Amino acid sequence: MFFLDIFNQFPTTFPVVETILSGFVAFVLGILWYHPKIMGEKWLEAMGRDDEKISLSPFVYVVALCLWMVSAAVYSFLAGFLTPPAIGELLGLSTFIWVGFILPAVMIGGMFIGKKLMVMAVDSSYFLAGLYLFAVIHDVL
Repeated sequence: MFFLDIFNQFPTTFPVVETILSGFVAFVLGILWYHPKIMGEKWLEAMGRDDEKISLSPFVYVVALCLWMVSAAVYSFLAGFLTPPAIGELLGLSTFIWVGFILPAVMIGGMFIGKKLMVMAVDSSYFLAGLYLFAVIHDVL
């Protein structure tokens, strides 16, 4: 099939360690990012939920981790086209992914459901930070 031809371009060695570590570190960043002492308090305030405690089921955390792993795998695939992948190119890749896909999706979705700009800024900057962590991990390992 034509659309499966992209896998012929797949690098011969896939960076499994970098991918798993990237996904896990970005997930942990989210736990820290939305902590009340970091961005969580401002985020809750912008959401109109000042002192309300949010309790999430473990299922939400498992899904979030899985989705970060998917993002990390796609990032590793794209980084495989950069030879050799240096930190400058990886940071550029992260920025382009964020500007081209993450920021528009967060902004469009947020505007249509009436989210405040501060909420969208906190959410989208978290994804940018996660993508920058991907770049650093792929450069270091």
